[in-house]
Amino acid sequence: MQAIILAGGFGTRLQAVVKDVPKPMADISGKPFLVYLLTSLQSYGVKNVVISVGYLQEKIIEYFGDFYLGMSIAYAREDRPLGTGGAIKTSLKFIDKKKPVIVINGDTFLQIDYKKLLTFYQEKKSQLTMVLREVADCGRYGRVVVDDDCVISFEEKSSEKKSGFINGGIYVLDPKIFEEFFLPEKFSFETDFLMRCLPKLQPKAFMVDEYFIDIGIPEDFFRAQIELPKLLTTKRKALFLDRDGVINIDHGHVFEKEKFEFVDGIFDLCKQAQERGYLLIVVTNQAGIAKGFYSEEQFLELTKWMENEFQKRGIKITKTFYCPFHSEAKIEKYRQDSFDRKPNPGMILRAIKEFNLDPKKSVMIGDRETDIEAADAAKISKKFLVIANRLPSVSSF
Repeated sequence: MQAIILAGGFGTRLQAVVKDVPKPMADISGKPFLVYLLTSLQSYGVKNVVISVGYLQEKIIEYFGDFYLGMSIAYAREDRPLGTGGAIKTSLKFIDKKKPVIVINGDTFLQIDYKKLLTFYQEKKSQLTMVLREVADCGRYGRVVVDDDCVISFEEKSSEKKSGFINGGIYVLDPKIFEEFFLPEKFSFETDFLMRCLPKLQPKAFMVDEYFIDIGIPEDFFRAQIELPKLLTTKRKALFLDRDGVINIDHGHVFEKEKFEFVDGIFDLCKQAQERGYLLIVVTNQAGIAKGFYSEEQFLELTKWMENEFQKRGIKITKTFYCPFHSEAKIEKYRQDSFDRKPNPGMILRAIKEFNLDPKKSVMIGDRETDIEAADAAKISKKFLVIANRLPSVSSF
């Protein structure tokens, strides 16, 4: 699945409480609002995301980078405001035109099963599906009128209290949807396209009654601080990888990239695991630092190079945990019996806490019994021992 997030707004109504960041980066209980949107998308199998960015766009790009939670992230930059329609049209340049795309607003959260939404879209064979949320008072948003599962009209915002359906800010559309229409560079998807072209578009309505919040006004922004974190408590899964003997052939205390030889099949294995929603986490003992064979700085430089080699192939190593300590270290500051050193589970337990992982859904691949023992102690459900550089298949996870 692929998705577009419209995150280019100024957030004028939130300026009093959210400053120096774009509205989708507003802090919600210690995390940017966009984290909640992306986490929800990832949990339903979305693999590729385009974020349409404008105002203070570098704040978003620096935070999320090219990969996040195993998803590939691209950025459609607005040098000047293009409206929601112009932003979608520009973002479509970065997606697979042969597949439908989910579009969501970057300042609203609606709890929804994206897989069911996509199935509905495919069954209805329409160019456009709108997600509608039933509310007791449509006045603040405007009312969407439906007949069976078809959108037939829109009513303007009103002070009159009236129940019904509102636009939930989520769509599924055919990437070729704009080709039949003459549209300016800057236009509103809602007023200039949906409303004006409604008879020809005949959008379908996917109606839900799930949790919804719009952080565009201060009172709801403060409400989100309490409510949103409670929703996304689903734990993620990870593929834990030892380094020497799993990622690279173990030639003994490898610290130079010229001697770093990748194990055959490691990129394919990690790519497939990433596509199945696994975070990729390296946990490696590095006694060579403690024994003075190479410095911690040399190890970190090699790690950066290694992670970049994965990234070149579209693979994101979420984090590399390492233990430079050893009870018989030559260098005094590294001389200790560390809880992080495998077979102790310290590194794995820290990763579980940091990334909210479910050990029962996670996997460990190591080349020594100490790797397996550490995984057992951390209650990782599936463990694989690599012998003679032969990696397991993802299908066996």
